[in-house]
Amino acid sequence: MTHSSHSTEQFLGCHISAAGGLTKALERADAVGINTMQIHPSPPQRWNSNPFPAGIETAYLAAKKDSCLKKVFFHGIYLINIASPDDKKRHLAELSLAHDLQLADRIEGEGVIFHVGSLKDEPSEAVGYQRAADSIVAALNRAGGGAPLILEVSAGSGKIIGSRFSELAAIYDLTDRHPRIRFALDTQHLWASGYDLQNNLSGLLDEIRSTVGLSAIAAIHLNDSRSTLGSHVDRHEDLGKGTIGWDTLKSVVTHPELRHIPFILETPSLKTDEGVAEQMAQLRVMAN
Repeated sequence: MTHSSHSTEQFLGCHISAAGGLTKALERADAVGINTMQIHPSPPQRWNSNPFPAGIETAYLAAKKDSCLKKVFFHGIYLINIASPDDKKRHLAELSLAHDLQLADRIEGEGVIFHVGSLKDEPSEAVGYQRAADSIVAALNRAGGGAPLILEVSAGSGKIIGSRFSELAAIYDLTDRHPRIRFALDTQHLWASGYDLQNNLSGLLDEIRSTVGLSAIAAIHLNDSRSTLGSHVDRHEDLGKGTIGWDTLKSVVTHPELRHIPFILETPSLKTDEGVAEQMAQLRVMAN
């Protein structure tokens, strides 16, 4: 029995608005015919300290049976900083991540992508990393189930954690390489962090292999950049319109060791339905 038809399918998608709920997000995804989407399951600017209500997923799961959507990623809220010395904020972050993880399990999702946070309030890197590791394990234990927490590479402005794989690997090691931890790349963040995707993509892959492992990469945010290489400035741009450029992004999407990983756009034009359709059309051209 062969699976060749499946092995050639690429998972290409984008961040989709979840305004109106899960089923609305699914309808928006189907309107552009994507097999992968990322959504905020709750408003990203505020704490979601209550579990998602029972049955919230029922209509979505029924609609998904007739959908071309295969993979759904959640993105955690923006308030999370699990390296913070503030116990209350860390507790709220753990609750938020656990609730997202529980819903991800209920909708058969791929996991929750989130930013670790920053060391701005914690001068000791070692203490901050240990706190982050403890909070990750606490959130996974609180949630139960099997959905992974997916730590995203950051652009690294200020004291933000995760602009180097050594930092993410340090936290990973402090969790004893917990089996439910994965990682997300972001081409704009990598570029801003100083990873030269244009001239040294192989060097990046070597670094991933020697730290967290390529098999631990669950998703790749594909974005061009408004900021320059090594700038540490997090500014996304539409495909081919930034400092990374079309050819380099294409080399990432078509790389034999990366092309099986889901690619998710987070470009500025996604704010409109027309922009979503246009950016996805561009991504499909790039992937071929």
